[in-house]
Amino acid sequence: MDKHRLASGYEHKTPTLPQKVKLYILALKEVPFYRYGEFGNIFYTIGRNILDGVILYTMFSMAEEELKVAAVLGVMVKYAYPGITIISSTYTSGFIDHLESFREIKNQISQLIKALVGIGIGESLGGIFLLLCFPPVFKHFFYGISFKSYLIIAFYLLYHICDGSSQIVEGRTWFKIIEIKIRLGDMVKLSHNFWVIYVTSQNFQLILGQIFLWGALGITTFSTPNLTTPVMTATVYFGLFCVMVSKFILPLAYRFKLCS
Repeated sequence: MDKHRLASGYEHKTPTLPQKVKLYILALKEVPFYRYGEFGNIFYTIGRNILDGVILYTMFSMAEEELKVAAVLGVMVKYAYPGITIISSTYTSGFIDHLESFREIKNQISQLIKALVGIGIGESLGGIFLLLCFPPVFKHFFYGISFKSYLIIAFYLLYHICDGSSQIVEGRTWFKIIEIKIRLGDMVKLSHNFWVIYVTSQNFQLILGQIFLWGALGITTFSTPNLTTPVMTATVYFGLFCVMVSKFILPLAYRFKLCS
């Protein structure tokens, strides 16, 4: 048996599903960094899937039926996204290497929090560019412009650049935070179940995202063709609000010393 486990007095056993959920909840209760960061992840999951459920469906309908550029949008994203991934991954790997040169954990955390602020700005900009693709907003501001077909392509590309690159950087930044606070933390029960907690969180967000995605699609289906109803407007702006505040929750908690 592993000497570290013997020394700690804790023997690892594969947890059942209810135990996995309890470990996830325990991590939220006992690790403030994880709690505020996870709340941010949940807010983002809710907001992003609401916007996807409402805006992407209606935007592609408008692009196909009125602007005749739906195919261009799809092809553009397919070929642009690998470039976004390469650039973002290269930047992130360099940042993490630089980060690990700091021996003090406090310095590492401080740099990670600064990175989260940048990520929050990027995802907020992505949300705004996606909002500009929402037919009522796009038609109100840009439908009288002769090159409107190019504008919708530009907005959609900018959305993917801002949101996609931010998501790639955020994934590695967040993983580094929870590695420091949970995997290398003081609570043996949590550190020995790090991957269980991580995967449980991912599965929970996946299920939550599907609920809000299909809920938003349902609202959109019932509201079409009138997309300016109070329900639709409130849904879209609630989604945008969730996206824009999500990644600032942990930095604000850190700033006001709610977590350490």
